[in-house]
Amino acid sequence: MIHKTIAVFQHHPAEGVGRMALWAKQHSIELECFYAPESLLENLDAYRGLIILGGPMNVVDNPVWMQTESRLIKQALTQQVPLLAICLGAQLLAIELGGQVIDMPNPELGWHEVTFADGTIMAVPQWHYQAINLPDSIVSLARSAQCNVQMYHHQQAIGLQFHPEWNSAQIGQLISHFGDECPVTNTPHTHAMQDTLEPFFFKLLTEHFC
Repeated sequence: MIHKTIAVFQHHPAEGVGRMALWAKQHSIELECFYAPESLLENLDAYRGLIILGGPMNVVDNPVWMQTESRLIKQALTQQVPLLAICLGAQLLAIELGGQVIDMPNPELGWHEVTFADGTIMAVPQWHYQAINLPDSIVSLARSAQCNVQMYHHQQAIGLQFHPEWNSAQIGQLISHFGDECPVTNTPHTHAMQDTLEPFFFKLLTEHFC
């Protein structure tokens, strides 16, 4: 029986919820996707959580649909609605929290190691050209060699610069759509890294939304 519905903002047809679909099924949670810019919500009143996925857009452009997402991020923060923001989403969230998004000298593409505050190191898929600067009041919870902010937390909101939702099937969709432009691969080596990534992400989702 469905007992909770989480709104998901998706920005590209090849960049969907990935392994979050399995997690949601395991916990009897419905993920209701809205595709920007064609369809976005007026408000979050009917939802118990919000997930904002990544996309190839630049937050500096700030089109009308992105302004709408920013307004809904503000609602989530004000009303303490659990929010998970990934890549582009994490950058939009950081701006609403008083941070900045800046161009990186070199993009972070493919599988890269991130180091968490407790010293744990994990390989994760990355595809971004901008980085986040947080305000002094918010501490980065994970970093990589090229990017100081890979994960952060503020009240009921979590931002992730990397893509823990990208399972092998999702990466296959990215490769199918983007071809050689896609920097993330499916190989026996990356399958082993997926085995580490999934329990990390499922634990985070469960603690945050359940």
